[in-house]
Amino acid sequence: MMPEQGKVYIRTFGCQMNVYDSEKIYAFLQDRYIPAATEEEADLILLNTCSIRDKAEQKVYSLLGRLGALKEMNPGILIGVGGCVAQQEGERILKRTTVVDLVFGTHNIHKLPEIIEERLNTGRRVCRVEEDADSVSSSEAPLARSGSDPTSLLTIMKGCDNFCAYCVVPLVRGREVSRAMSEIVDEARYLVDKGVKEITLLGQNVNSYHDPGTGAGFIRLLEIIDSIESLERLRFVTSHPKDFSEALVEAMAGLDTICEHVHLPVQAGSNKVLQGMGRGYTREEYLEKVSVLRELIPDVEITTDIIVGFPGEERDDFEQTLSLIETARYQNAFSFRFSPRPGTAAAQMTQTVSAETRKPWLPELQEAQNHITAEKHAAMVGKVVEVLVEGSGRLQNGKLEGRTRNNFIVHFTGDQALIGKTLDIRIVSSRKIHLNGERVS
Repeated sequence: MMPEQGKVYIRTFGCQMNVYDSEKIYAFLQDRYIPAATEEEADLILLNTCSIRDKAEQKVYSLLGRLGALKEMNPGILIGVGGCVAQQEGERILKRTTVVDLVFGTHNIHKLPEIIEERLNTGRRVCRVEEDADSVSSSEAPLARSGSDPTSLLTIMKGCDNFCAYCVVPLVRGREVSRAMSEIVDEARYLVDKGVKEITLLGQNVNSYHDPGTGAGFIRLLEIIDSIESLERLRFVTSHPKDFSEALVEAMAGLDTICEHVHLPVQAGSNKVLQGMGRGYTREEYLEKVSVLRELIPDVEITTDIIVGFPGEERDDFEQTLSLIETARYQNAFSFRFSPRPGTAAAQMTQTVSAETRKPWLPELQEAQNHITAEKHAAMVGKVVEVLVEGSGRLQNGKLEGRTRNNFIVHFTGDQALIGKTLDIRIVSSRKIHLNGERVS
């Protein structure tokens, strides 16, 4: 039997979709578990994992090793692994470590209470990674938790049909399945009624969204959510460049709540590498979309993802990526070395780039992007910007933290009562990853 009132600690790895899934896990368990502040005080520890890169996966196994010592001191603790590593590895996790009591895949979040019950009643370790017909709709059953956070994530679809050569997402998240538009809008209204000021719509490729009943697309969904009274800001991630249309940009420019920020993952600046990745667009087509964004939304900031060292990439290809970031002038770029993932097409490619060859590429790219980011931050000094106060600063410097509509992070001194307010802040100095500001009377 489950405890009458236990405590659960969830450690989340990876993308915003995993963050959203962790919120859903809390919702499914809220009748029997309350959140624990630390692993040590928890009765149930869950790792919501990411397998997009090998390094992320190894972090999970390293943490499980440390949790083994905790379980030796308290054998009653239950430890579970969920998310993408769980979906990918399944029973192999139970074979690799005796620390884990339960494994649940990305399609089985809604079954978690049942999985825990089975573990407690039978004493057997449990693995559930199968997909069933109701896995998408059932996983969205509980609405997001209420609370004081003025921002919230809201998933509109799951899975991906693109099968990019390097990406494991279609294998661990499945094919694209869109939620009913009416369900999404109802959840958005619920969140706003609970005090949420900013909603971020989530999907592996939001541009592909379509209502299963009517066929209405992503732009129509944005228009309806934009009309919700008291919603101040609306964001979305992630957009696949091949499906990112001028019609979407025009809609963004005309909707009041849509924030002036787009995450548009380019992955590489060489047409040869883009073709090998199976991205479905050229360098020139991508930069044309960037040009349209900047023309129709003058204050827009763009962030991106970049992979270096993809099979077959040469120095000239890498230099084309460097020149692309100089042209696109990203606000920020999330950059990684290529990591072959099981089951993907790239894992079978033989024309690999040696570690010695690619080793200097990532720091060189990051230095170039850091220079652009620093210039953008410096240009903000002296400006008065609109900031939604999200909470205490992550740097634990005693300051509040908020974000501008176009995605600049701002720290300033203020009282906790300001969380959830939208304030005018004058930028007084810039730092590497954030801006410092002061309130304007």
